[in-house]
Amino acid sequence: MKAITDVLEGLSPWCVLHGDNTEILPLIPDKGVTHVITDPPYENNTHQKQMNHRAFLEGRVKPKALGFGAITDQIRQFTADECARLSSGWALAFCQAEGVGFWRQAFIDAGAKWSRSQAWVKPDASPQFTGDRPGCGHENIATAWCGTGRSRWNGGGSKGVYTHCIGAQNSGSLNEHPTTKPIALMLELVELFTDPGDIVLDPFCGSGTTGVACIRLGRRFIGIEKDAKYAAVAQERLLAESQGLNLRDARAGQLPMFGGDK
Repeated sequence: MKAITDVLEGLSPWCVLHGDNTEILPLIPDKGVTHVITDPPYENNTHQKQMNHRAFLEGRVKPKALGFGAITDQIRQFTADECARLSSGWALAFCQAEGVGFWRQAFIDAGAKWSRSQAWVKPDASPQFTGDRPGCGHENIATAWCGTGRSRWNGGGSKGVYTHCIGAQNSGSLNEHPTTKPIALMLELVELFTDPGDIVLDPFCGSGTTGVACIRLGRRFIGIEKDAKYAAVAQERLLAESQGLNLRDARAGQLPMFGGDK
């Protein structure tokens, strides 16, 4: 696709494509991107536990659909295979603690070098309302090296633990995606695992938060999103960011502070 080729060749800083990544990713050449940073669908138990919560079972609260299906073994392995083929550096995939072992094996089977599981700590995560067990206050990031030689990052000996509130969203984002990540978290990950000018691929890009981080930090970005609604939001957000605006200001018709060429 021309949009991807333009990013790969440095003619465009970003693109977001609406479509199925199983059809789009094979169009990208081997080692065509520098890194993959993505947030795939959750494990099936996350979708099921909404239905099993006491409040739902007693009919006091209606379950809120996430709007997308749970990850399958086939999707996970395809994603890991494509990460290993496409990335010349890192592959980071958000997942639950229950999914870490599955992602580890998928990356190993794909030929990538497993690094470790990192953690995003959520200070404002919901408590366990039933009170019969601990609540979950973190999310994991399965991390693998897909390049040759020794892995490298910009964090030195620091720990792969990141503390950001779920609600700490970018002001003016107008983001409606149910599992969006805080922009501060994505800025930290992009800065630690990539370098200026690198190409970052997100095959489950949602509303484009990873792309926003890439634009702000001078990385190129390729996003793929299956849901047309969120693909459109991502395209609008990244266009606004490339003009020095957030989505709210862009929709309000505000002019860029430093002119339209920013």
